[in-house]
Amino acid sequence: MSQIPTHDAVFIGVHLAADSARVSAVTEQGTILVETKSPYTATNSPNIAKGQLELNPEIWWDATRQALGQMVNQLRAKVAGPTQLKAIAVCSDPGAVLTVDRKGNPLFPAILAEDSRGIDYVKSLNYHGQEHCSKMGFHFQATSPLAKIAWIKENQPELYENAYFIHQADYIIGKLKGIPDVTEYSLAMKTGCDMIDECWPDWLDYDMHLGVRERLPRLVPLGEKVGTVSQNASSSTGLPVGITVIMGTTSATAQFLASGARKLGDFNTVLHNGMTISGISPKMIHDTMGQIQIFKLLNHAWFFSVESKTGAEWINNWFSEKTFQELEISAQTLLPTTYLAYPNVRKGETFPFVSGSAEGFISPATDNQTVQFASCLQGTAMFERYCYQKLNKLAEIKENQGDIYSAGEWCSSDSWMQCRADVTGRVNRRMVGRGGAAFGAAMMAAMGGIFLSLEDTAEAMLGTEAMFFPNSERVPQYSDLYENFCGLMEEQGYIA
Repeated sequence: MSQIPTHDAVFIGVHLAADSARVSAVTEQGTILVETKSPYTATNSPNIAKGQLELNPEIWWDATRQALGQMVNQLRAKVAGPTQLKAIAVCSDPGAVLTVDRKGNPLFPAILAEDSRGIDYVKSLNYHGQEHCSKMGFHFQATSPLAKIAWIKENQPELYENAYFIHQADYIIGKLKGIPDVTEYSLAMKTGCDMIDECWPDWLDYDMHLGVRERLPRLVPLGEKVGTVSQNASSSTGLPVGITVIMGTTSATAQFLASGARKLGDFNTVLHNGMTISGISPKMIHDTMGQIQIFKLLNHAWFFSVESKTGAEWINNWFSEKTFQELEISAQTLLPTTYLAYPNVRKGETFPFVSGSAEGFISPATDNQTVQFASCLQGTAMFERYCYQKLNKLAEIKENQGDIYSAGEWCSSDSWMQCRADVTGRVNRRMVGRGGAAFGAAMMAAMGGIFLSLEDTAEAMLGTEAMFFPNSERVPQYSDLYENFCGLMEEQGYIA
């Protein structure tokens, strides 16, 4: 049975975005009280010829404390007292490496995610770590944090002797609680973390001879309490001393948590020019093609995300936004339609198959604009269903288990949302708009503070604007058409 939350509790999420620190203060019921952001005050220091990109990490803390200070000032009028602020969590992208001493003082500029100076060490990392890479389902690249650490060992040996390596979110957590001694599994994945056995593996020291494990922070899961806000951090930000600091995770995972998806089989689908599909798997998905990003959640679950080129780009490319509004009503009367479309505007595809030559089609060909429009609405949903089918197979999840949580500008169309529900046979939910990764970080703070699970947290903090249930009469019709669609895609050589 879920723990009953306190009505006055407020949770804080910090997102270290590419250009600024963003903060959300959110109640346990999901009400956003304050949102602030503070831009980073300096640009990167690039050495393009050597593929190097550096930044003074103090810039991140300056922006974070300013955004937090603005939040605290604005909250004074919205909460009864400082005791309502319960917990804070931080999320960031995982690629940057900071070289600090044991107290968290920078010894070297932060090496940013896009920095490729570690290119000479990639071959050795993938050779000595081949079992690890096979287990994790990826290979190290020039931009991987571990390759950057290998570069520092080779090129800055005196610095390396006293070095301690952390990630961007780890640094800010250290500033909040006093010492940067923890990191999260997904943040540390490309630094060599074994996300399955939850450890820094032996091969880092014994095969690569890096002597690095003692120079890396302790691994903890997202949502775990790792400390409290220190007096120094309170003086810098205005946060009350003693607020719980909760372990955050990657920005992508935080964004996913804010989408609404919460249980095995759920999908978060964002329709933009392409289609981004994220979900929860009971196992690590091993993707030999490198199409799928995979991160660790709680309770042996995994978060995955994949991008397809086929999405809603056909609307503005083949029609227009104005035409969409005009044709949407008339197209409804044509659905389901025997005109089958693969509405790929760009040549090539990245998922659920990889092709450099895949091109969109409508079969049979027609000059009727309304029929073309209806077939593309339906065809996008057919393609979406095939993506789910492949992902379910990879994750070993029963087909049609879970709901779809939709986002993106085109999800305002009720008729298209209903079509997607009918074609996929899944409940399609349009969520109330939220605050992205900073909101997701606040959810992590709440999950570590008062809630017992991701499902409890999402149920309490996220709202559904509308739900679209599969039409029992249309589902069988769409299933027959879907078989025909897959047959056409197979004839084109796109799927097997």
